[in-house]
Amino acid sequence: MSRLCAGPSCFNTDQTANQLRLCGKCKAAHYCSKECQRRHWPSHRLFCQKQGAQISMVLAECPSLHKTYSLWRKSMGAFLCTWICVQGLVLKFPHGYRTKFMVLSIIERKHNPSLPLTAFAFHDVSIRDTCRLQDLLRGDTDEVGSHMVESERLAKRHGHIGAALLVIQATSSLRTATLVRAVPVVLTLEDMAYEKEEHWEDMTKVIINEAIDWRRMRTWEAGLNVAVS
Repeated sequence: MSRLCAGPSCFNTDQTANQLRLCGKCKAAHYCSKECQRRHWPSHRLFCQKQGAQISMVLAECPSLHKTYSLWRKSMGAFLCTWICVQGLVLKFPHGYRTKFMVLSIIERKHNPSLPLTAFAFHDVSIRDTCRLQDLLRGDTDEVGSHMVESERLAKRHGHIGAALLVIQATSSLRTATLVRAVPVVLTLEDMAYEKEEHWEDMTKVIINEAIDWRRMRTWEAGLNVAVS
């Protein structure tokens, strides 16, 4: 899965531009230039402000949680998010995955700061109907819904299939704060070639608990067997 610049009418990706930078406030949208970010702001503003406010609230409760989560996501790469959505939604509900979303729950654990992949332990992964989105997002469903529509258009503009929604709940080690992130996942034609895994939930647990990064995950798609206890 490649990351896409959210700038209107821009076709740059992390494979064609030198570097895509995250929006500094919401940490969700990617841009190849300040000009693309400026042109995208009118449609991005409400979602950005809601997500930014949620991050600020978590920072007040547990200052280190957001940084730990961000380093974990960066180290894990986008492949895990794509794989979860393909296995849990697209392959199970090929004609109705847009009416559902995925929830991944992880809990912070003791780890070596130099090894961010080991920062979280798996707690749960589940499939939810979109009518239950309100239960997780504390009133931000309209903004997330609009963001998903925009992500769908962005994906199709680049010739991809569309976008699925993954909600990640990252809880601090002392259970004092939970960061909730709505992650649009772009689905490509390559993603549709994955084989359906019967025990994908158990495999997700192994990936997170054993800190398997996307490079090692790729070997699974090359036909190597993975032992799941």
